[in-house]
Amino acid sequence: MVEAWGKYSAGEYERRFLLQEIPPGAADPRRIRDRYLTGTRLRLRLTESPDGQLLERKLGHKRRVADDDPTAVMHTSLYLDRGEFELLAALPGRDLVKVRWAVDLDGEAGSVDVFEGDLLGLVMLEVDLKSAARLTGFSPPAWAGPEVTQDEAFTGGVLSMLLPADLDQAVTRLVGSGR
Repeated sequence: MVEAWGKYSAGEYERRFLLQEIPPGAADPRRIRDRYLTGTRLRLRLTESPDGQLLERKLGHKRRVADDDPTAVMHTSLYLDRGEFELLAALPGRDLVKVRWAVDLDGEAGSVDVFEGDLLGLVMLEVDLKSAARLTGFSPPAWAGPEVTQDEAFTGGVLSMLLPADLDQAVTRLVGSGR
């Protein structure tokens, strides 16, 4: 696993799990509006507080270290002003809206995403473990459902394209019944 990330990239070692609901202790909700720009690996992100206050606008680029390994990615972010964001938001893309909650996983920081719109009912846990060694040694909490890290259907870019029936089919494949 590569430990030397690019000069402008931050390394992320991620695992994702389906959840039935927001777990106890989840805090600090933030609404995230993502726009995946068509034909690229670029994502625009607008983050707001629960009362709608703008927290940040950014352009992100994620690249896997190895094409067949979704656990290790290089992530680069550029923070944008309003004009830059609006200009890029006018490009063709697919939108995804979720509320992200912070959770403590025995000292590891996790995020619980509760999706809206066509993905209403989908709840996922994501944990960024900061190193390859911690990635393999991580034990998910008892309340976590099936791991979906290796399932492309549960990546942001693919989720932004899914219709409710497609999502139901993906979940059924893992747990035996729809959302």
